[in-house]
Amino acid sequence: MDYNEIFDVESKKLLGLFNALRSTDNSKSLDTLSKELGINSKTIIRAIKKLKKLFKRYQLEKQLAIGCRDRNQFYLKRQDDQYLEFFLVQYLNDLPEIIFLKTIIEEKNVTTKQLIDKMLVSESSLRRRAKKINCWLKKFDLHLKRGSWELVGEEEQIRALVLPFYWFAYQEMKPHFFLRTIENSRELAIKFISFFNMKINDLQKETIARITQIAFWRYQSGNKVWIKKSWKQYIENSATFSKFLAVMDSESSATNLDFEELVYLYLVIQAYFLPYFGSSNQIFLIGEHYLKKTTCYLLTLTANRKLRHISFGGKLSHSKESLVAFLSFHLYYEILSGFPFEKKYLKALFTENYPNFTSKLDVAINELMQENDYYQRIPKATIWYRYFMIVSSLVSPVSCEKRIFICLMTDLPLEMEMKLGKRITHFFMHKFNLTVIYARTSKSISYADIILTTVVYQSLHRKYPQPTLLIEAGFSEKTLYQIENLIKKVTK
Repeated sequence: MDYNEIFDVESKKLLGLFNALRSTDNSKSLDTLSKELGINSKTIIRAIKKLKKLFKRYQLEKQLAIGCRDRNQFYLKRQDDQYLEFFLVQYLNDLPEIIFLKTIIEEKNVTTKQLIDKMLVSESSLRRRAKKINCWLKKFDLHLKRGSWELVGEEEQIRALVLPFYWFAYQEMKPHFFLRTIENSRELAIKFISFFNMKINDLQKETIARITQIAFWRYQSGNKVWIKKSWKQYIENSATFSKFLAVMDSESSATNLDFEELVYLYLVIQAYFLPYFGSSNQIFLIGEHYLKKTTCYLLTLTANRKLRHISFGGKLSHSKESLVAFLSFHLYYEILSGFPFEKKYLKALFTENYPNFTSKLDVAINELMQENDYYQRIPKATIWYRYFMIVSSLVSPVSCEKRIFICLMTDLPLEMEMKLGKRITHFFMHKFNLTVIYARTSKSISYADIILTTVVYQSLHRKYPQPTLLIEAGFSEKTLYQIENLIKKVTK
């Protein structure tokens, strides 16, 4: 989730600079930082001074420091990475916007005076910030109740807000109110992992623990989840759900939750973690979705037909892994709306590297969003990224791009030339739709996009208009990057 939308300009700059410096052990120049953050060098220098003051304020100046190598090359010196988290938690929890969100999430019947005292701001500043936060909350079908500071919305939406917020605001530390539910929630999380035979890492285990902690805390605070009509298709006449309830009945920690809460946890854990369930669990659940023609199964069929018909010409052949990826994604947005399904990385790079593939994906997603109201619940960028990740696991994105022919015209021994061709093919396998050909006939040379040769002579340039690169028998890695630059030029 992007919390930058609710922060003021000053906080955005400081957080941006801190994250840019902590993301590497190397130094970064002022120019690099300026380009990354979109602010000028003088502003960065001022922000560095403010960060140093904050390190001192939080008594971390011995553990964290911003150093300078050479001229205008800055780096973040840290005694241990845990101090980065300590600083971030301290800083975030001093921000008025974070204080506001924590207060409306954790407390009831909050007064204006209490918020002013907590945030250390004027009433006009409070109302200005609250207005911005309220606009941000509406993206998730949540809002502040008129005339009060109460957070209003469906309970599952509030819990979906709380989960990433506490990762963000507390990092690895536990909020105080989690402590009274930690034992029960841990036991239940372990039971979930065992029941679904999940193969997950420690970070994912912690996420399940936090989901259950939030459920216990909210339920014990009088905030219940109510089963929606659309959820019933996943639990009625479901052998898996019946077994789940039987296991939960024998679990003492689960007896502190009612039926609706167990339904919620059963579904939300599937939505987050179905791809990590044991293979037999996945197969059984796929079978249930198929037999009952659940909404998320039908949406998976719809998406598959659209992607196959428009984008990939019948090439799309699903694996079990891709099917459960689609099912979990669609189930997630049956339970929730507006929230991102996952962190999105490198979309701009994907678009740059695979323009044909991504443009076809754009067409398919635009049509799906026009034809089906369900997709209005999901941010378009989220659909795009998830579908890209699933489809690219089935069809190589490079296969949709223009094929590049590289012709080897060398005086090397045949064995060396063939070995060189294989090396080039392997190096660019997942980057470009590339074929290496050999200059055995005039025809093969004529349709080449690039010619690689060990000998350059004048008539070669006159006879063939293609870009030509002189290579050495040793063929260093530097040469491969020269070839890559040529490929990028001919594909433009």
